[in-house]
Amino acid sequence: MTQSAGNKESCYWVIDHLQEFLHGEMSEHDADAFRRHIAACENCMDEADMEAAVSRALKRCNRTVAAPMQLRSRLVQMHVTYRWEA
Repeated sequence: MTQSAGNKESCYWVIDHLQEFLHGEMSEHDADAFRRHIAACENCMDEADMEAAVSRALKRCNRTVAAPMQLRSRLVQMHVTYRWEA
């Protein structure tokens, strides 16, 4: 990022790269610039905080639930039958 904190283009850059930052997919150089910007820009800090909260909530909701063994067996049988008939 070449823009300074508080610059409108910097805000656009931060918003465009917010998910990349939150998921740790940003280079260390860009992550440092991102942190400097949100430390100096209240609007971007609020946006980053909100997105981080949404990401945490989604992770809590995204739990794997195992299907009952009867369902698995039935699906396997259906697959075998379908392959045999095809």
